[in-house]
Amino acid sequence: MSTPPPAPARQLRLVRLGLSEEYGVPQLLLCAVVILAPVVFLAAMILAGAGFTWWFLVLTPLAAVGAARPESTGHLVLWVLLLVVWVVGVPGPFTWWSVPAALAVAASHTALVLLGGRPTSGDLAADTWPRVRRRLGTVGAITVGVAVLAQLVRSIRVPGQVALAVMALVAVSVWLWWGTRQAGSDAEPEA
Repeated sequence: MSTPPPAPARQLRLVRLGLSEEYGVPQLLLCAVVILAPVVFLAAMILAGAGFTWWFLVLTPLAAVGAARPESTGHLVLWVLLLVVWVVGVPGPFTWWSVPAALAVAASHTALVLLGGRPTSGDLAADTWPRVRRRLGTVGAITVGVAVLAQLVRSIRVPGQVALAVMALVAVSVWLWWGTRQAGSDAEPEA
């Protein structure tokens, strides 16, 4: 009785960019997310009413630097600058374009963390993409929820301090409920 031959290992394509190391396809995709996220953010900012179209040409190379070197602070500086430009440039207190902008920030941050924690030629763990999708889905749902609450507070004209206090109490209550719910489900059953 013979044992079956081992399954062939999955082939990973590697790409060499100039004189750099070889990069795997997952790393190149993550770099693309890091580079394109500021463009998505700026597009949302322009669609929200800001007039900074020339920022595309200035800030995209900074994103490329952040993608090339995840350990650098260039990426953090880029996002702080973009958020300041958003606050200064977007008119009014509320816009629905803040939802795709927030998702672009979250996607960029997630991709940069994954880039920083993996070897350039290595493959990502099999459970990485489902976890990333689940977490970005959670961020998206929270962002939409906050946007809906902001629109509701704005439409019924509640004073800012009252609305902020009520939203903070609701958020803390939900957080505590979620934490106790998660801790209860993690408990091991007694034998």
